[in-house]
Amino acid sequence: MKRPLILLSALLLTSAALASSVADVKKKGVLILGTDPTFQPFEFKGTDGQVAGFDIDIARAVAKDLGVKLQISSVGFGALMPQSVTSGRVDMAMSAITITPERAKVVGFSGPYYRSAQVFIAKAGNPKKFAWPADVKGKVIGVQADTTGQFAAQDSLKPKGAVLKVYDDFAAGLADVQSGRIDALLGDAPTVTSLKARLPGQFEQAGKALVAEDYGMVFAKGSDLAAAANKTLARLRASGEYQKLLEKWIVQK
Repeated sequence: MKRPLILLSALLLTSAALASSVADVKKKGVLILGTDPTFQPFEFKGTDGQVAGFDIDIARAVAKDLGVKLQISSVGFGALMPQSVTSGRVDMAMSAITITPERAKVVGFSGPYYRSAQVFIAKAGNPKKFAWPADVKGKVIGVQADTTGQFAAQDSLKPKGAVLKVYDDFAAGLADVQSGRIDALLGDAPTVTSLKARLPGQFEQAGKALVAEDYGMVFAKGSDLAAAANKTLARLRASGEYQKLLEKWIVQK
């Protein structure tokens, strides 16, 4: 999605003025993480009401390496990217956020910490017989607002005649898949695996993946927190802790 030049410039100036730094975070003793806890297994609210997941454990490791506590702020995705970061409301954001050139004009990214794909989630048995890229004309596809899934669908599905239904809430899209109000819903590949494990016999992937993408941690433009996060990622990978987190949250044994 293209941003008007004036808006983009304003966001860049705001980000530069409010960029959280390593020194700022250490001074206040907390690293404030913004996340939309609706993307299991990356971030979600457990039965105890606490936010958990793959992203959360990585964020905790970053905070630990900085010698501070992690404070989690739940933010809807539309407000999370990029406003919560550029406004200084949070120090960093993680919510299965795809690294894109357009976003990188406004915010700073860590290096990639996970490679995923946007896939189509259908009701178990795929009763609507949806398949990509075989035939999408006239099919109603759900997408979450302000996500790369929405942008990819606009570029690839809409020109082929698909009807896009935009949701602010991912769970609402899943409910419409289950009820048959839409043919499929775009979501992250690990989300399908998680749904099949948590809700057996209810959902499945339909067709091929739409697009592959890399996730990154998000910071204000120019913040040295991005470099600190990259050091944590390198440590986790070298020590084997990253693989353990994959096996804990994503890899199905």
